[in-house]
Amino acid sequence: MSDQEQRLTEIESLAAIFPDLLEDSSEKQLIFRFQKNISIDILLPDDYPSISPPTFVLSGPYLSRDQKEMIHNNLNEIYVENMGFPVIFNWISAIQDFVQDLPQNKPKVAEDVADDVARVSVEEEVDDMNIQHGEVFTDRKSAFQAHLAVVRSKEEVDRVMRILKSNSKICRATHNILAYRFTTENNGKSIHHHDCEDDGEHGASSKMLELMDRMKANNVMVVVTRWYGGIHLGPDRFRHINNLTRQILSDNNYGAKK
Repeated sequence: MSDQEQRLTEIESLAAIFPDLLEDSSEKQLIFRFQKNISIDILLPDDYPSISPPTFVLSGPYLSRDQKEMIHNNLNEIYVENMGFPVIFNWISAIQDFVQDLPQNKPKVAEDVADDVARVSVEEEVDDMNIQHGEVFTDRKSAFQAHLAVVRSKEEVDRVMRILKSNSKICRATHNILAYRFTTENNGKSIHHHDCEDDGEHGASSKMLELMDRMKANNVMVVVTRWYGGIHLGPDRFRHINNLTRQILSDNNYGAKK
């Protein structure tokens, strides 16, 4: 049986077994949604299952970083154990088991997210880094907000992230996407430091970092927080993230305003 035939057979079986979980499907993509607003977007390469593994993006606004990492590791282990064979059924079953074992506290419904984050103030930990907060932008119930701080060391980057995440609304966001650039000196030589972190929004932070480089924004970090509202935005989410990054940099005199 060819890869294409195996994929089509697998998708047909998944639709029959998980009709309540399978939100959308095509020959190349499957989207499953679970309880507690957890979802997984799975892409199927042309040479899956014989050669290449499926790729996936996991979303869960109420999952901790450790919980997300646990799911990622579990799915990767399942693939390795079944290399060359269809694995999506095993993946979905594993996520179902994980979700059933989660605490049963009721999360805030997605419709309330945008209203809940309309005003963000860091209260739990003193903001000694003078963090600037952009306006909240909403699209189809997802909310986005950019934050900016001047930084000149990795320790200051970490300090800003601790301050931001001491705010319960920011901490429980679906993604806190980070990019930073700063310069230090050593024996009279300038050393440029930069890095980024997707926090589950695959590919978003590298685009932010590229924009910061084009704007020549130095000694600064930007974090874009996203609260997922239950509706997939597709590529629009990257446009929103970049636009908010550009706006908060411009508002704080990094690069030309556009």
